[in-house]
Amino acid sequence: MNPRERVLTALDHREPDRVPIDIGSCGPTAIHATAYADLLKCLGIAEPIELWDVVGQLAKPSETVLQKLGADVRGIRVGGPKNGTRIISDDTLIDQWGTTWHRAESATCYHISAYPLRNATRADLKTYPFPDGADPQRVQGLAERARFLREQTPYAVLGEVSGHILERAQMIRGFDTFLEDLAAQPAFAEELLERIFIVENDIISTFLDAVGAHLDVFAFKDDLAMQSGPVISPRMYRQFIKPYQKKLIETIKRKTRAKIWYHSCGAVYYAIRDLIEIGVDILNPIQVAAEGMDTARLKREFGDALCFWGAIDTQHVLPFGSPQEVETEVKTRLRDLAPGGGYILASVHNIEADVAGKNICAMSDAARRWGKYPLYLS
Repeated sequence: MNPRERVLTALDHREPDRVPIDIGSCGPTAIHATAYADLLKCLGIAEPIELWDVVGQLAKPSETVLQKLGADVRGIRVGGPKNGTRIISDDTLIDQWGTTWHRAESATCYHISAYPLRNATRADLKTYPFPDGADPQRVQGLAERARFLREQTPYAVLGEVSGHILERAQMIRGFDTFLEDLAAQPAFAEELLERIFIVENDIISTFLDAVGAHLDVFAFKDDLAMQSGPVISPRMYRQFIKPYQKKLIETIKRKTRAKIWYHSCGAVYYAIRDLIEIGVDILNPIQVAAEGMDTARLKREFGDALCFWGAIDTQHVLPFGSPQEVETEVKTRLRDLAPGGGYILASVHNIEADVAGKNICAMSDAARRWGKYPLYLS
């Protein structure tokens, strides 16, 4: 099989020739620039490193690297509006939503340092300059890139937007403040969520009008959980967030036939049935160190309705394990998630700065060695 056939077969809940691999197609499967530099040394490749995400300090992997790692997916990402990000200094920027990000001297990436609507009232929401989701600058050149990937390469094509509803409210209001809003000011919270939804829905529409016909997978994201449990109560999720996610998915389905890939970190077990109900096809990243995210249980309970994308541990095994321990981790996730198809192997979220290149290579090598169907995992 070629890579696209391999991915589509797996997403159809059938077994391809081997389990597909995703490294670097989008933000949640990307590689930090420091780890990427070590990976280049491991592979014996000399090339400049290009950043495609400044906030996360994520490297844009070259085609040479992706081919050496056996990656089956190539990604395109929606752009920003005209004059969307303002560079304040070498270590500070303000994004299109007005959120200020700062990178401390010892930090590996940027973190939020100021929330633009921290002290806002409902009246302020009416005058706040929310970004233009329909700005054509967002998709400049993307249709040509998507068509090239679809027609001139053998790879599965993944298109990525943010899609944040809950996270965006937290990032512009303040994580703690917005949690208080949900309980103490539900009318304010609802109005803010509605305005965020309008922007995100416009972004998705603009993006898919340009590239939707060429995509195999459409990815959007919104973290609903922490390591130990939900960010907000399941009741609040179903009242405030799920209805907007359902509307986003309705827009997606009108504009592309691509499989719908949803990313949430953490202990998201509580919301999986909800996500299936509103039309999610693929769950990412399967944070295996989080509460309740046992891969065998997830496959047993949801494997008929949902595909899994990720699951190779980035909290313990990839940064601190040996290559042999990485191989064992890969075999465990293959054993749990790969039977019958429905699994694309990738890291649990970004491969961070503390991951050695040899462990990235070990993940790829083990996936190709042990991921062949029929599975023989000794």
